[in-house]
Amino acid sequence: MAVLTGLGLFTTLQMILAYRMKPDGLPLLEALLSGLATWYPWLVLAPLVFWVCRHFRFDGGSWWRSALVHVPASFVFGGLWTLIRWGLSFIPWIDEKPLDIERVAVAHLYLWFLSYWILVGAHEAWRNYRRFTQGELRASQLEARLAQAQLEVLKGQLHPHFLFNTLHAISTLIHRDPDGADEMLAQLSDLLRMTLATVGVQEVPLQQELEFLRRYLDIQQTRFADRLRVIVDVPADTLDIRVPNQVLQPLVENAIHHGVDARRGDGLVEIRARAEGDMLRLEVRDDGPGLKSTPGAAPKPAGTGIGLSNTRARLHELYGPKSALELADYPAGGTLVSLLIPLRRAVPEPVV
Repeated sequence: MAVLTGLGLFTTLQMILAYRMKPDGLPLLEALLSGLATWYPWLVLAPLVFWVCRHFRFDGGSWWRSALVHVPASFVFGGLWTLIRWGLSFIPWIDEKPLDIERVAVAHLYLWFLSYWILVGAHEAWRNYRRFTQGELRASQLEARLAQAQLEVLKGQLHPHFLFNTLHAISTLIHRDPDGADEMLAQLSDLLRMTLATVGVQEVPLQQELEFLRRYLDIQQTRFADRLRVIVDVPADTLDIRVPNQVLQPLVENAIHHGVDARRGDGLVEIRARAEGDMLRLEVRDDGPGLKSTPGAAPKPAGTGIGLSNTRARLHELYGPKSALELADYPAGGTLVSLLIPLRRAVPEPVV
């Protein structure tokens, strides 16, 4: 209403200047009311225009369909504006005498036609601005979730039980295999350094993610000795695909905890990656007892742990409904965790 009032005052000034050369001139009150009557009909029509804009948007490849609606709609709203302005001319304080409806329609064609499209443009600009601000909000929320996930990784790595086992393994190697103990300390240091070096990074190439995972698995294999077997089945053509930073570590940690720790003897953890059309599938499986620990028992709640729930939340923030995280029993025994994310390849850094 503030905008329309400003336009009405501008039209008032225009009418006073246009009529100043005539003998009788134009009374100030009539000029003011007539100027406001020219623009105030849009107080009624603008919400209807915005309703049309919400249902027929200029997005993506369907903009031409919306244009087929908006072009005739502009003439419909022009007709409505003409009827309202013509009806207001019957009020004596607004116009000296009723206006001719055809003259109103033709003389103000440019005004109502441009007004309609300006309202459409304003609505689209406001909607895009809101999408931009919401995108910034989503980005800040994603940064917060990523920081939380990285803190959870650090927390898991520095968990007293894990740290005790790592230091115990190092202490047993100091006298028997000093070089091995030194290597394990270096791996632990590198693992923590890699975690801190990627704070704030949302996505990394799969190759970098596997390098981080390898450092983690080297420490776990030292802990479990020959009990832990790891198979990494990742084709070379998937190594440059971008994946969420440190997304595999909590899944592998779950596989070790619920697979190797939950059984006697050897345990297997397998990591696979496959490109499926425009999607990337990541799988982590173990050969433990699976979701049902005993025959006939009810399955354990799927995806309720901190690692899985946090991973699912990160996938939703990064990719929305295009991503998925599934937890199921593997046919040959054990548990299978599958991640499905959009396939986006990393852009090579320019050679300097």
